[in-house]
Amino acid sequence: MLKVDAEKQKQYQAGFDAVVEKYRDLQWTDGELCIVLPKSYEELYREGETLRHCVGGYSQGHIAGSHTIFFIRHYRRPERCYYTLDINMKEEPYRNQLHGYGNERHGKNKEHRHTIPKKVLDFCDRWEREVLQPWYRDQQNKQKEGVSA
Repeated sequence: MLKVDAEKQKQYQAGFDAVVEKYRDLQWTDGELCIVLPKSYEELYREGETLRHCVGGYSQGHIAGSHTIFFIRHYRRPERCYYTLDINMKEEPYRNQLHGYGNERHGKNKEHRHTIPKKVLDFCDRWEREVLQPWYRDQQNKQKEGVSA
């Protein structure tokens, strides 16, 4: 694992804790799949290592909101890496990326290609529509109420 000095680790953890606190209501399940937030730099790094894609290097973007990372998991195996969802939360949320193992290309020369299963795409679409967008609208309304109060 990539080594991070103690001070940087402390800063990262404070950032991850703040992200979890801010976006905790966006964690969700439909009973088969679930969406959860990484709780530490180590979890994010392990996701990238396991799925062999670059999300392990997104800690700073995750903390800053330009790459808020969510893990897509099987509900019965939430500890097991499955897919990684990257949402830009700087303004109105939008999907930057959704990737699984090897960004859907793997093999010695990236010769094996697969697509993201429809159930995963449908789950993410439903989450964005039923959870993320209403949450965002609610946040916007709270800001407007705070300004006009």
